[in-house]
Amino acid sequence: MLALMLLLGLSAGSLQRPADVVKWSATAPAMDGAGTVKVLLTATIQSGWKLYALTQPQGGPKPLAIEVADGAPFTINRKQIVAPKPKTLKDENFDLQTLYYDTQAVFTVPVSVPASISGKAEIPLEITFQACGNNICLRPFTEKVSVPLTVNR
Repeated sequence: MLALMLLLGLSAGSLQRPADVVKWSATAPAMDGAGTVKVLLTATIQSGWKLYALTQPQGGPKPLAIEVADGAPFTINRKQIVAPKPKTLKDENFDLQTLYYDTQAVFTVPVSVPASISGKAEIPLEITFQACGNNICLRPFTEKVSVPLTVNR
């Protein structure tokens, strides 16, 4: 019985959730009027884990996706997202060369702000990502991050 309890305790302790492995935060500078604000989106990655980049080879992990929540008045031009240069590795989880980040990655995300927004607002980002460690990959997960924004008029 004691052996079973120890086994269950070790298994529960080794379970990881994507939100525990990669922590997201974001900031946006105040802006004057409508236009584009550059949101700084930071991923802090737990030691021993990889966050997969915005582009991946066919058959590889789910690429990182940064979106605005449905129904929000903001838009992102995905082609203008500035990302750090990812590392490359022959990933045994996929048997492919994959592109990834470890430790930390900071993205500059251009978000279009319509003229109808003024004062204090929140940009609702949805970040879909996949993370893998040694011999284990977590399911793709969507993290919601609310970015405070001040629009001066």
